[in-house]
Amino acid sequence: MNNTLKKILFFLLGLFVYFLPSLLFRSDTKFYESLKGTFIPNIVFIIVWAIIFIILSFINTYLFSNKESYNKKEFRTYFILMFINYVFIFLFPLGFFVLENLFLGYIFTLLTCVTGILLSMQVLLLNKKISLLYIPYILWTVFATVYSIMLYLKN
Repeated sequence: MNNTLKKILFFLLGLFVYFLPSLLFRSDTKFYESLKGTFIPNIVFIIVWAIIFIILSFINTYLFSNKESYNKKEFRTYFILMFINYVFIFLFPLGFFVLENLFLGYIFTLLTCVTGILLSMQVLLLNKKISLLYIPYILWTVFATVYSIMLYLKN
């Protein structure tokens, strides 16, 4: 199998893994729309997260395909942070939509934001140019954290 095909398959696998929570835990739009203070249409979240998942999958594909050129300890730290960050991404729809627990939604959003910031700093050590792709993710998770605490406090 040639290198380009491997990268494409790795990218697609990454996308699948990032979209897996939305396949496993269906979003209850009625619950979201019933909350006081909801001013963002659900479609905005779908579009933004889709773009972010594409970016994250691209970053992971790029970094994993060049892992031999990085310090092993720094790359291992990146991998661990990426996994922890993914766990919080995975748990958010379970806590917020399935369990309908606004506090859990806030906590998972906050932890996604914190680990995303740590992850972006770790990627900065590996590759400064590729770390710039984390900017939309950081901005979005900061916004989502503020939005989720607002929803929690109003409801």
